[in-house]
Amino acid sequence: MRIDIIDTVEAFAAVRRNWDEVFMADPDAQHFLSWTWLNRYLSHRRRWFILALRKSEPGSPYLAFFPLRLQTKANADGIFTDEIIMAGNFAADYTGFITLPDYEQQAITGFAAYLRQERWTQIKLDYFSGPPGRSEALTRALQGPEVMFRNNVPRNEQQIDNTICPVIHLPDSWDGYLEQHMSGQTRQKLRRFLRKVEGGDEYRITMATPETIERDLDILFGFWRVRWTPIKGEGNAEKMIRASREVLMDCFADGNLDVPVLWHGERPLGVLANIIDRQKKAVLFYITGRDETWTTPSPGLVLHGYCIRKAISEGFRTYDFLRGNEPYKYMFGVKERQISCTLFRTRNGLNLGGLINPRSVRFVYERALDLYHSGKKPEAEMAFRQVLAAMPDHRGAEFGLANLLFERGEMSAAEASYRALIPRLADPVPVLLRLGDVHLATRRYGQAIQTLRKLCKLAPHHVEGRYKLGVALLAGQRLREAATVLAEAGRVHSDDRAKKFYAQKARDALSRIAFTLDPRPDSAFYPDLASFGGGPDIPHLH
Repeated sequence: MRIDIIDTVEAFAAVRRNWDEVFMADPDAQHFLSWTWLNRYLSHRRRWFILALRKSEPGSPYLAFFPLRLQTKANADGIFTDEIIMAGNFAADYTGFITLPDYEQQAITGFAAYLRQERWTQIKLDYFSGPPGRSEALTRALQGPEVMFRNNVPRNEQQIDNTICPVIHLPDSWDGYLEQHMSGQTRQKLRRFLRKVEGGDEYRITMATPETIERDLDILFGFWRVRWTPIKGEGNAEKMIRASREVLMDCFADGNLDVPVLWHGERPLGVLANIIDRQKKAVLFYITGRDETWTTPSPGLVLHGYCIRKAISEGFRTYDFLRGNEPYKYMFGVKERQISCTLFRTRNGLNLGGLINPRSVRFVYERALDLYHSGKKPEAEMAFRQVLAAMPDHRGAEFGLANLLFERGEMSAAEASYRALIPRLADPVPVLLRLGDVHLATRRYGQAIQTLRKLCKLAPHHVEGRYKLGVALLAGQRLREAATVLAEAGRVHSDDRAKKFYAQKARDALSRIAFTLDPRPDSAFYPDLASFGGGPDIPHLH
């Protein structure tokens, strides 16, 4: 057996048929592990990767898939550490892997072996779903002397157990459902409410269409906002609304979303959003909102009853209330499905192997640049060094450290770093510029001229480089050459902020030396001298 890595949109698209075959063969696979759902969700995410198990023979089909994602953050000491999470976290109520039933143990063994040799501080198997024993077997396989783990039960503000998932196994008929799953009182109430809604003009239920989906989701989240913002806080509530809306619109675009709205006249009373898993014949109740001031008929009871009846008539097998054991779900005659949350963490709180994950190199480098440009130089240095430890030939991180040496005044070390970089770069211009800065700062003007001429030959329109070459020539008392170079830099007109800045500096420098030249240059030499700020008050250099 071998593990391949799928981590591009193209590679994921290429395995769709194979994925669907495994998905349909796994009796415990659910919609949040379907190719269709992941294809949309992962398109909005970075640094996801999928472990794909197959036999070693070339061209053999995949037998199991484990979609994962990487997160990286700095700890209290400024050290970046990595966390492997389930690919669908923050949107999927269920996570896990899919496998052909005959290869489940090989999948667990292979996936665990791969993860044990990865670099991470934490692995979160949040809301892991599967048959009894799958989570426990994976937990045992991931254990080791450097790793500790714990199981936990996430609870929300109402102390709801989010590892319990109520689900209805639907019978063949609506009457059969009412008789087998509901109490007599609830059954009578639901029948009465549905007759009231469907038997007159006072109430109606609409289903979202392409023309109404935005309006209907606005209604849903408007109700949800009123109910949950006081509990979750405005910032968290709005973040959850944005994330949920993205998921629902993706499902709607794929034709896998029902949004029924209960109306009293023109007044909306309640809305459901149900994800439709057509492959597994399951309806997944994702989110609801209702008018908290309305009492009867109960919008939730009416809408769920309506959707359960519809699901039965269309041949669906399950109506899944997803995570959470809220009491109202039990009136519909549910069975409990158990999922699990397990956290693995290294004992020293650092990545296994002491290095950042290779998939995090770009992320940490980008954070290092952010830290550098925001003035947090010690933190930037630490991040650059972590990048180089993981990827010793990372030239961007080398350049960043060299710049920090220069800014600390360690000119010899900075110069050595710049010189070591130049022959290894396809485009050495940025490094030549900083090497020129070293020469200027150490008053080696001849070397500065040589370095900056090389830069200008490679990049003739580099305004900053040409300006600094003019400065070096000026410092070397080569005034006429300096004037020529500064004039060329000053003639540049650009919307680029940096180019404008250095073009103006070139014009300012030129205006200070133009009238000291002997003999004075022909007027055609400085056709725009007036616009350079020149005039009778320009001081002469002595």
